Amino acid sequence: MSRPDLTLLPLSTAITMLSRWISPHVPAKLLHSHEKISDANLLAVALLQKLHKVPYFSRWWRFLKVNHFMHFPSEPQARIRLARLTPVIEHLATEVQGLDFVAVDSEPLPVSTFKRAPRCKFPGAQHGFSTAGPVYGFKLHAWSGLNGKIVRYEIRPANEHDFSVLREMNTAWPAYGGPKQIGDKGYQSGTCLTPPKVNTKRTDPRWKPEYGAARKSIESAFSVLAGAGLRWGQVKTMVGLRLKVALNILAHNLKFKELSV
Repeated sequence: MSRPDLTLLPLSTAITMLSRWISPHVPAKLLHSHEKISDANLLAVALLQKLHKVPYFSRWWRFLKVNHFMHFPSEPQARIRLARLTPVIEHLATEVQGLDFVAVDSEPLPVSTFKRAPRCKFPGAQHGFSTAGPVYGFKLHAWSGLNGKIVRYEIRPANEHDFSVLREMNTAWPAYGGPKQIGDKGYQSGTCLTPPKVNTKRTDPRWKPEYGAARKSIESAFSVLAGAGLRWGQVKTMVGLRLKVALNILAHNLKFKELSV
């Protein structure tokens, strides 16, 4: 049965549906009876912001408090609780599953414009380069199934090479059934299936034309994430960056999960 479009449902109905799915995954120690909204409902509200493509959490929270849920807590309290729930969101965002193929790629996560980088104090941010040009901040390295679902990801400084991060991620390779990995020319090695370079004298005999079309799955997934706000807004801490990435990936992956009405 196909999942209904949560953006077309009344907000209260959509929050209830998401909360019902999230509740079993929220550790009991994070439940507090005196709070104005449960952790599951809070996560549901944060996910709906991504699904409705509202750029800023402050505007989304004010809209809800003024027009729908006046009993909601203050925005600063909601932000503090969401930061505390970051490990739960990261756990929900992806899942280990057996796969025959995965597409691998990276996406820039700038924390400031390149020109303002010398004045940026974000801890751990580095200068790096991507297909879109220079970037100051981090990169999102991910695996996706051929259906576009993000199944594994890591956040690393922008100066780390894509293949070096892939080797780290491959420590979990057996848990996913040892899938064949399809990458772009930056991943050329004996590990990945990659297209030949223009000036190469030898072509990898493992490469097939259909792999090029299969690799578009992760490019499409990154395009959806960027359009939904992966690079929007400002983050000042690593926890804030992890939270933003996890919420965007979980919102993207919801289309592959079964939610009961």
